[in-house]
Amino acid sequence: MYVKALCFILLFVVAGTVTYASPLSYTSRASSNDTIAAELEKMKNFTTLLTLANISNLTGTLENASLSVTLFAPTNDGISSTLKAANISESAVVKNSTLVKMILEYHIVPQPLKTSSFSAVNSFKTLEGSNITVTKNNTGIFVNGFEIIKMNVKADKSIIQVIDGLLIPPGIVV
Repeated sequence: MYVKALCFILLFVVAGTVTYASPLSYTSRASSNDTIAAELEKMKNFTTLLTLANISNLTGTLENASLSVTLFAPTNDGISSTLKAANISESAVVKNSTLVKMILEYHIVPQPLKTSSFSAVNSFKTLEGSNITVTKNNTGIFVNGFEIIKMNVKADKSIIQVIDGLLIPPGIVV
């Protein structure tokens, strides 16, 4: 109950400060001059991620038009379900901006990666410093076990790969 209330409060705060242009769409666009933050705002299902970016002072990074990275972007439901499954309190995460920054930087690879470039098993170093594993098989493409549910969303020079869970760096204790 507490977690749902916290999610509602976070969504309410973000919804009051951000205007969304279009509903979540599971088709990628060939090109966009929008920043990562602008693309996430358009898709609506990333209010928790944007709130976490604000808490960790990464909003400016996601608004940087010259950024050339891949963001593995967890949806609101993905964040909530991962924390719940790991028995991690959202309030404990939200209160620790250093922890939030580490977690979010673990979602960013410092090069744009399209899904067509992935082989069966791939390892990529993240901004946080640890590696993530991307696997590709006949059932889909997965990042540390979470499925990429929307592929290759262009955000200026960057790529957004939407995933259905929150990536937690190895060794993180909440």
